[in-house]
Amino acid sequence: MSRIKLPLGVLMALQVLALLIYPLSYIQREPQAAVMPPALVLFFILAIVGLNTHTLSMDGARSLLIFIQGVNLVTRLMSLLPNLMARDGSWVWGLLIAQVVGMALSWYTMIAMERRSLEGLRFRQTPAPSQQGESPTS
Repeated sequence: MSRIKLPLGVLMALQVLALLIYPLSYIQREPQAAVMPPALVLFFILAIVGLNTHTLSMDGARSLLIFIQGVNLVTRLMSLLPNLMARDGSWVWGLLIAQVVGMALSWYTMIAMERRSLEGLRFRQTPAPSQQGESPTS
């Protein structure tokens, strides 16, 4: 596996993309499926806000972001096989591709979040004491 470290903004965009990739025909055919992506995006936004306002601890926010992607992965896996065939007997290739891409993105972002340092999860970086103009006392 490559050791390329994505910028935090790109990693967060991939997380949102992983939650939203569903073919429109699937959501029209299964209206209850339209509830999961917005709910997970709402939890994602709350985790990011909690992370950057210090409401959540760094470890707790990372665990919540990984949990959201895990729920997305399991939900997609559970809904994949029962919905692969249309009522007329044809394969629903768009759903298969969207589900596999969504699961792959969720898996990748879970691994990337786990490997990232806790301090590397903040959008607003706090400067080190030496950068704030404080002089060390002798």
